[in-house]
Order: sequence, then structure tokens, then C-alpha cells
Amino acid sequence: MTKRGGPYPHLRLDLGVKVRDGVAAVDLVLGQGRSFREAAAALDLSLTTCWRRFWFVMDMGTPERHGCKPGPIPPQRGTRACPRGRPWMPTLDGPAQKGRVR
Repeated sequence: MTKRGGPYPHLRLDLGVKVRDGVAAVDLVLGQGRSFREAAAALDLSLTTCWRRFWFVMDMGTPERHGCKPGPIPPQRGTRACPRGRPWMPTLDGPAQKGRVR
């Protein structure tokens, strides 16, 4: 067996899979009113993974919902890349948006 260099590089998921699962989770939770537990069972995901994918898709669209241009892909909530709270988004939190009233 060859060495892989740690857990992160070989466990990284394709962006398309995250978006596909996230859109399905958003549809089940917001569109059909199901709980995260029911959505996770329907998508054959763990409860935590379903919650993360849901927020990944919601965070990706946040700048556009506020009338800003799309920014870089946000870190996934509940992972080491986003240790607490809402991910920092340069299109909303950056210096160009300081004077903006919400």
C-alpha cells in the first residue's frame, strides 16, 4: 500500500458532488419541509454530511442574494477550513462592502 500523505488530499470531494447533494438537500429541507434527518436518509448521507452540503449550497449563493457579484467558493461549514460561524466571504465582508447598508 502506498502512502497517501495524510487524510485530507485523498478524501477531497469533487465540487459537482457537493453541489448536487447540496441542491437536493435544499430542495428536501426548504422545498418539501423535511427535517435534516429525513433528507439525509433520502439522500443516503449521514446527518452531518447532509447539513454540511445544505449550508455549502446556501453559502455559495449568499453574495448574489445580497446583490453582490459571486465570489470564491466558501469553506464548508463544520470543517477545519471554517472553524466557527459563517464563513468569511470577501464579496460581503471585504473592504469594498464596508460602506454598504443592508
